[in-house]
Amino acid sequence: MTITGRSKASFGKVAQELDFTGTKAILLVSVGQRYHEEDKLSATVDLVNRSGIEHLTIAVADALQRHNHQDLPPDAAYAHALRSGDEWLARNGETLDRLLVGRDVLRWHTALTDDRYVGLRERVEAEYRSNPDYHAAVEATIGRFLERLKSRDEHADLAAAHAKCLTYLMEECPIIQPLWAADGYDFVIYPQPMTDAMAKTREIFVEPHHPGKGVWLSLRFKKRALEAAGAA
Repeated sequence: MTITGRSKASFGKVAQELDFTGTKAILLVSVGQRYHEEDKLSATVDLVNRSGIEHLTIAVADALQRHNHQDLPPDAAYAHALRSGDEWLARNGETLDRLLVGRDVLRWHTALTDDRYVGLRERVEAEYRSNPDYHAAVEATIGRFLERLKSRDEHADLAAAHAKCLTYLMEECPIIQPLWAADGYDFVIYPQPMTDAMAKTREIFVEPHHPGKGVWLSLRFKKRALEAAGAA
């Protein structure tokens, strides 16, 4: 008989067409998500170690999560988000120490205070207001979130949730795509597929100016089957 063992991570079929040798990547971490903890994080480290990637930045998107704590005053929500990031780094330090590539850590508040961020965000917001295609991509991303929310809570305030999602995306998109692409990152690694909003942001703001940068690598996990010792 077999039993399920440790997870193994991959980049899926897209990896067959890419050469990772000597490249620079960002591992985007959503603090609080289970796929950035324990076995799956360990599998991600193993994947990076064997990929050929030369340098990995661990981007801890902690301050971004303050938008999910609107029951708290803004200062308290920000402090709570930063504390969660501190705890994530402390909790996963030993796993990250297993990385065999050059690495550093980027906290979300560092990106927010980057001199280029405000200008990029203004451009993204202007595109949302003026470009119907970009507007539709952002709304499609928000719509998927609202569908999941409504399935969990039929009495949810969808108008308030829409406003929160829009604020979240207008902060997230300019950092993950044009800002990090300008910094020379070849890949953004994340366990989920690219959203419509992020894909359209890359199409408009990255591909014409930083071709080949900011390629999205969606992680896939599967459990490896192990032979059970002493099985009949």
